[in-house]
Amino acid sequence: MSRESFKSVLSLFQGSSTLRCKDVVQALESLGFEVKDGKRGGHKVFFHDRLQDFYSGSFNCDHGKNPQIKPAYIKNIRKILEQYSDELSQ
Repeated sequence: MSRESFKSVLSLFQGSSTLRCKDVVQALESLGFEVKDGKRGGHKVFFHDRLQDFYSGSFNCDHGKNPQIKPAYIKNIRKILEQYSDELSQ
């Protein structure tokens, strides 16, 4: 992924405290993350094979059709993306 593509995905997480579940899944997958359903309804787990020392992250999509994700989850995902920005933008 190019540095510009990474920056556009990162800006999605910086510019909004509320995002829809489908948008977050698509953004993470575009960066090479694999997103899977968790054990409970609406719970998602994501991981990336090429990121050293990163095991997984998670967020909750709540219920309904394409619900909003709570700001705390958006903030945590943004922190992960910033922490691994060098590897993700190569």
